[in-house]
Amino acid sequence: MADSQTYELWETNTFLGVYRDVEADPLYWMQWFGNEAETDANGWIDFEKMPIRNRKLAPFVMPLARGKSIYDDTSTHMRFKPAYIKLEDEIDPLMPLTRRVGIDANASQPLASLSPMERIEAIRMAITVQHLDAINRTKNYMACVALRDGQIVIEGEDYPAVTVNFQRDAGHTETLGAGSRWGESGVSIVDHVQSVIDIMTMAEFGGMPTRITMGGLAWAAMRQDDEFKEHMDTNFRDPRITYERALVTGAGEKVFKVGEMMVGGASGAIIELWVDNSTFRHPMTGAETRFIGANQALFTGTAQAVNGYRAYGAIIDRAAEYQSMPIFPKNWLSQGDVEVEYITHKSAPLFVPINPNATFLSNVVAAP
Repeated sequence: MADSQTYELWETNTFLGVYRDVEADPLYWMQWFGNEAETDANGWIDFEKMPIRNRKLAPFVMPLARGKSIYDDTSTHMRFKPAYIKLEDEIDPLMPLTRRVGIDANASQPLASLSPMERIEAIRMAITVQHLDAINRTKNYMACVALRDGQIVIEGEDYPAVTVNFQRDAGHTETLGAGSRWGESGVSIVDHVQSVIDIMTMAEFGGMPTRITMGGLAWAAMRQDDEFKEHMDTNFRDPRITYERALVTGAGEKVFKVGEMMVGGASGAIIELWVDNSTFRHPMTGAETRFIGANQALFTGTAQAVNGYRAYGAIIDRAAEYQSMPIFPKNWLSQGDVEVEYITHKSAPLFVPINPNATFLSNVVAAP
């Protein structure tokens, strides 16, 4: 019989570890907003758009008749005021003296080997990371909605609902009815994509779509489409459409590319096919909410065609000298017998697609 003293059992609290389900935020929708604009202290962002030169023909007249006027040049002025974000968390006096998840090694060593001041540094870092992640996620949301809807409703518990309309043509949002939805018998997805191309390229300040970003239901209808499968047949010619017909994974990401559509003729243009299944926690309802609906397909031109701007309003804080900046961090102490430390991050962002007609939203299947 083996000597029991030669065996040492591990106690269950020796090290349990700390585990967190970390989902990366791809910030996918911000890529169409490559420009940056900042306001002065009045807080307004102003844009002026000149129309495309008119396409009038020079009219015919008799030799001795008066000449005809054709000069016509107008502009469209837009003015926006960014909304305000302020995140504030406190480090109360007891936080560096009590166990903190992610800082202490395990439950049997509540203070681990860190001094209280070292623990405050770690707590500061953890709060800052959460603040920056939340602000960037909000920016991604604002970028998505601006592209998706051509407008955005900004609201909060202490902020009355305000609609910022970027003046996209009404015809750039559609809902396909029964008998014309993707996946239904006799419906050509290729023909529908062609119709959207025609609308976008003919629109004032429009553009050729170079990407279609879909929700999961829209992608399911597309990948099962017989016409798409025919375009992939290499027995006749080089495939005009390529896409994943097997199980698709985004390598841990919820936004991923699934294929391409080649545009005919000598243009050499390609429309990329992407899926976005990512979500965010809605601040008003607390519900997990999709950035783009499962039944939606959003057509977008290039970043240059959309001409998106990350606009930032002034930070209303003397310490920031009332300047506009993407994010203003602040670390401060309350006065009193026992000081309480606060960490604040402020931003006043607005994502503006100068040319919203370079986007098009289609609800291509029935809403879930």
